[in-house]
Amino acid sequence: MQTNLLLYLSFIISFLLSVEIALIYSTTPTVKISPECGTLRDHRINFTVNGFNSNGNIYWEFINSTGIVDTYGYFDSNGTGGFNDYIIADGMQPDNYTLRFFDDKNNDYVIDPNGKEVILKYEIPCNSVLF
Repeated sequence: MQTNLLLYLSFIISFLLSVEIALIYSTTPTVKISPECGTLRDHRINFTVNGFNSNGNIYWEFINSTGIVDTYGYFDSNGTGGFNDYIIADGMQPDNYTLRFFDDKNNDYVIDPNGKEVILKYEIPCNSVLF
């Protein structure tokens, strides 16, 4: 009976540890953009990113409302899967953009099999509401 109890307890502990590990590695990366929307003229967009695959490449793209990629690029991720960098949004037309980030270690413009992805909205110009 003690052998069965020990076997059962070891199974439960193993299961709980695997669930905890899966939860740690399945978290969504954080992406902070500043400013949260753009001006009509060229402007700087700051990215503070963390939680992608470490020491890899993170692909980013701005997709306009017709589904066309207007601008794109890569940033190198650090040991925590992040970076702090910026782009200059020159030549981007007024639109409601989808901003997409994903892991792409081999730079083939395709998300890695174990890659993470974040999709955000970015508006040019900012939708200002007057009261």
